[in-house]
Amino acid sequence: MGFMENLKNAMSGEQAPAGGLGGLLSSLTANPQVTSALASLLSTRDGAVGGNGGLAGLIEGFQRSGLGDVVSQWISTGPNPPVTGEQVTQALGHDTVNQFAEKAGVPASQAGSLLAKLLPSAVDHLTPDGKLPEANSIEGALSSLLSGFASRG
Repeated sequence: MGFMENLKNAMSGEQAPAGGLGGLLSSLTANPQVTSALASLLSTRDGAVGGNGGLAGLIEGFQRSGLGDVVSQWISTGPNPPVTGEQVTQALGHDTVNQFAEKAGVPASQAGSLLAKLLPSAVDHLTPDGKLPEANSIEGALSSLLSGFASRG
């Protein structure tokens, strides 16, 4: 089951399979603003979190901070190595992590750790062929995700 299906199932009250996003899904069920903030971070159309760099900008930030090999593994078809909240904050910058926290409605002190749990699966899902898709494909996937949550609200 993919990232978006796990999130949609969580919103409808279904259980996520073992592994994957696990207990994080219950947090998303209680706080759908997290999904909106994540979509904003990954979008080139919604600059509320991190400007308009979208997924490509996120990848660039990880590469600049020395974590290019980690994000490359998220994009590839292999397993997704974990990152820490500190690594995410280093890669994205404090301003972007604080913007995410504000939009997600979570404490800034927890935003980096939350993103560390979300980003490996999100990037993996948005790059199913092991490569960065065109921006329109990413935007379509993000729109689908958000509309799925809106129809459940």
